[in-house]
Amino acid sequence: MSGESVYANKIVEQAWQQATDSAAMDSDAMGRAIIQAVVERYLKYRTIDDIGQELDYLVESMDDDEPVVTRGC
Repeated sequence: MSGESVYANKIVEQAWQQATDSAAMDSDAMGRAIIQAVVERYLKYRTIDDIGQELDYLVESMDDDEPVVTRGC
């Protein structure tokens, strides 16, 4: 697993745990908020079609044991 994946998983786990521990938060809403934040960041420099292709690729790769993280290669 790449360093980026390890770091991202750590951040997501912390956010999910905070949502689980807080009566004012919901885990599913936290997941949507994380996805939305990433998509909004992508929109600063990527097209909607490009983001859609990225999301399709990620969904298709979910069957893999370890998703591939590319670095623009």
